[in-house]
Amino acid sequence: MKRKIFGAFTILILLLTLISYGVLQYTFSRGMRSGKLVKVSKKGLVLKTYEGTLDLGSGDQLTWNFSIHDDNLGDQLVGQIGKKVSLEYRELLFKLFYESKYDVVAWNLEGSSVDLDYLCRLTNFVRSNSSIVNYLREKIQKEDPDLLQKIRSCQK
Repeated sequence: MKRKIFGAFTILILLLTLISYGVLQYTFSRGMRSGKLVKVSKKGLVLKTYEGTLDLGSGDQLTWNFSIHDDNLGDQLVGQIGKKVSLEYRELLFKLFYESKYDVVAWNLEGSSVDLDYLCRLTNFVRSNSSIVNYLREKIQKEDPDLLQKIRSCQK
């Protein structure tokens, strides 16, 4: 008799655990949001996650709070603060251990490839006049060495 009660209790605990896990991890919806990444910080007592804020710029809700459950992804986004990014997320039914029920699963930097393309086109245009190139090289090297590195990446 005790074995049957213990077996039923064990099955009930396992079933409740599976249902709880399913409800807490069920993806209610998926989507994309873009804006300026304002903050990303690691928080939590037991389960540490990255929590962040995205500045949407317009509309009723000007900021959007999200969580990042993947440490690798969180580490990558910490380096993108202040930049315009596009975040792919999944919305969970419930938030139990996190500040937000929006879990970011991927991200892209917006505008960087288009801006670099324009910079490369301008660089190729300016290269036709060596006096302009020499003048600009000195100025850029003095004022903004990072820009000079991006210009040099266009020449490869």
